[in-house]
Amino acid sequence: MARPSSALMVTIVSCLSSAALGAALPTPQLVGTVSAAYDVVERLIPNSRSHFALSLVGGCDGVPANTPCFTTANTADGTVAIAGTSASELTFAIGEYLRQDCNMTIGWPRGGNSNLFLPTAWPKATAATRKRIAPWSYMMNVCTHSYSLVWYGWAEWTSFIDWMAASGINLVLAMTGQEEIQYQVFRKFGLSDTEIRSWFNGPALLTWSRGQNEYGSGIAGPLPRSFMRSQWALQKQILARYRSLGIVGQLPGFQGNVPIGLKAVLSDSNMTDNKKGTAWMDSLDPAFGQVADEWMRVLTADFGTDHWYQLDGYFDGKTAPWYERGARGGGAAPARGAVAVGVDGVNGGFGGGGGGAPASADVPVLPDPTWLRRGAAAYGGLNRTDPDAIWSFQGWAIVDWVTHEDATHLRAFVDATPQDKFVIIDMSVNGAGEWQKWNNASYWGAKFIWTTLHNFGGTDGMKGSLARVNEIPFAGLPASPGGGEAGAGEAVGSGVASSVWGTGFTPEGIDQNPAYYEFVIGQNFREARVPDVAGHLVARSHRRYGLGAPNAAVAGAWRLLVASAYAHLPAVESEGEAATQDNTAVGHLVGDRTTVSRFHADNRTPNATLCQIFRAWEQLIAAGDAVDPNLVTFRYDLVDLGRELLAQLTPPAALNFSAALGAEKLDAAAVAASGAFYAELLRDIDALVATDSAFLLGPWLEMARALADDGGADCDNSYGIATCAGFYEWNARVQLTTWNPTPKGAVGYPGGPDDYAQKHWSGLVGSYYAPRVDMVAKQALADAAAGGKLNVSAVNLLKAQHAYAWQMATDKFPTTVTGDALAVSKAMLAKYRSWYAPCSNSE
Repeated sequence: MARPSSALMVTIVSCLSSAALGAALPTPQLVGTVSAAYDVVERLIPNSRSHFALSLVGGCDGVPANTPCFTTANTADGTVAIAGTSASELTFAIGEYLRQDCNMTIGWPRGGNSNLFLPTAWPKATAATRKRIAPWSYMMNVCTHSYSLVWYGWAEWTSFIDWMAASGINLVLAMTGQEEIQYQVFRKFGLSDTEIRSWFNGPALLTWSRGQNEYGSGIAGPLPRSFMRSQWALQKQILARYRSLGIVGQLPGFQGNVPIGLKAVLSDSNMTDNKKGTAWMDSLDPAFGQVADEWMRVLTADFGTDHWYQLDGYFDGKTAPWYERGARGGGAAPARGAVAVGVDGVNGGFGGGGGGAPASADVPVLPDPTWLRRGAAAYGGLNRTDPDAIWSFQGWAIVDWVTHEDATHLRAFVDATPQDKFVIIDMSVNGAGEWQKWNNASYWGAKFIWTTLHNFGGTDGMKGSLARVNEIPFAGLPASPGGGEAGAGEAVGSGVASSVWGTGFTPEGIDQNPAYYEFVIGQNFREARVPDVAGHLVARSHRRYGLGAPNAAVAGAWRLLVASAYAHLPAVESEGEAATQDNTAVGHLVGDRTTVSRFHADNRTPNATLCQIFRAWEQLIAAGDAVDPNLVTFRYDLVDLGRELLAQLTPPAALNFSAALGAEKLDAAAVAASGAFYAELLRDIDALVATDSAFLLGPWLEMARALADDGGADCDNSYGIATCAGFYEWNARVQLTTWNPTPKGAVGYPGGPDDYAQKHWSGLVGSYYAPRVDMVAKQALADAAAGGKLNVSAVNLLKAQHAYAWQMATDKFPTTVTGDALAVSKAMLAKYRSWYAPCSNSE
């Protein structure tokens, strides 16, 4: 990697410790313990420990030195012997044995669940030696902690970490409990308790006050001290378990976002005021280093360290100076980009896209001098405290960076840090690969983890291009002279070294779409691309359903799904790649969020792709005669596929309803018919998903209330909620609906991403979305009777009143299933078959 050779280098290195200036240090990779791996086995399947003989070894025969690997063998006494280079390899090998040889499933409780049992006779293991093709298997998005994990107590974290271990995950964001660190730091600098707690968002929205979208502070807050303390204690448990299992937890570094009160306390005119309670500090601001040093001191003293720190400050709130930079560059600021922070006499920041000329292969990318100093100062905020610090840069910050100017800024970050100490998490949508930008620059030799960002808000949907993620990381590992794949470090693209250091996935929310994520997880232990993706998914489904013999209906269903829901659909790309968010009208009224009918030629007729998904549902229902319909893994897939088919009817239903509402003179019959069908469809979706526990609202709300057991009675807020249990439930409801809390007396939804984290959950669909359609239809019918057009102001008021009432309510929802999944699926298939009648004529 090129390094600046000018006098500027003196400035850059002056903030780095001498220990970091020498040769690159070995990757700080945890080994963990054998006893921790045995504990995972015993938690997954009680009384199974004796079947395994586990050991840690320095390497595997036939595998290059220092390569994470494991061996599996059968012993004379009938046990399975597994030797691995770390506890992570041991637990992945155990998971593979259970999945591949025992026909078991290890999954997320809300996303397909697990099928684990103690066999009457253990099968033999497939003897093998396997290795990681890159050192790191990564998962997590900063948003995941808000959208999926926020209400986890230690019991839920235990199960989740066991899933990570059995999946071979060995690198993960560790975001829990950081508010207590921040609280201690800002109190030391003189801010009051109220200033700090009011700056934090509420528990369910903490992602956005952790610097990832600081467009407003105190949303659904203030944050209770009891929550901070309990999460701090929980983080210590989480990190201890990670380390025992060889999993590295990336801790949050200081990114520059601070309560606005610090601007006055430090008399710092460089801080950028976003007028919403938050200030941003440029890394070149002298005060940045003061805060960063104290932050790191408290962070590492309280949590220890594995030397990895997340530091990017991704920004989406249109309040940071890089928007001004983009305007000065001559172009519009992108809709999504990176963060920034203030100054050195000019506006700048940690990141940001904007104007400027496109990158050209004829123009060399040289590091911008100011950004070299900015990157060195940011890294110094880590490195002064931890000489072995690795700066993990979440790559969503650069998804809109395409210009030559952008390239010089990112190149500066790479060159400002020691070799292998700046690692980019490549977070391209559906695994497209941001490393290919700037003429396959591969980040100019910086290490990167190639992931797929596949889901916004934790929304539901069977989707994602398996063919595309099948290229991870092989498309970044160039062909060797012999025609095979070469290791990282050889030439790639336009003569730049490939530097893939890991693989993984970075969804904003989990608990959905297990087929896609399980496929991605397996990539880091495969020697090459999966040659037959459909065959791979068919084999997985047979194991998942406990089938010992081939089943034509199961095979047919999954082959159809691979060719449709899990295919690469270029026609959908123009819609923003539907893999990122649910674009159906289950939770989106037309007009609140653009609703597109991805799979319909018009507002009624399904296209060929949707017909394939429909026929897959028919076949999976037929398979219910051969598969145990009570098997949790089969039940989930059956209900999830039916949910997808009914959900795909909501766009035409909503568009027809919207067309009726938009008439210059309302037609009462058209409004009544389209509104009734839309609401009935939503209630049928609610009834179908009520048959599987993964799709229930009740457990989400009960988990939120249960977390108050670890807290106190300090959950004061302006909405008059008296208890912490009520405060947490209110946060849980707000996140799922309007995101920003809806005030009493509001005449419309508050600003913000309403319905962003909406879910296809029984209880939510039936008590929130469907009645909302009824209310709009009722208003429209009243307006039709008056001979006029729709009173939009009245509709907005009704929606706001409905949102406020639902968010403030404390009514209970079922926490166990209602109805038989197979019977309800058959009934829904019969009821809605006419909508898919054109599919009978398609191939």
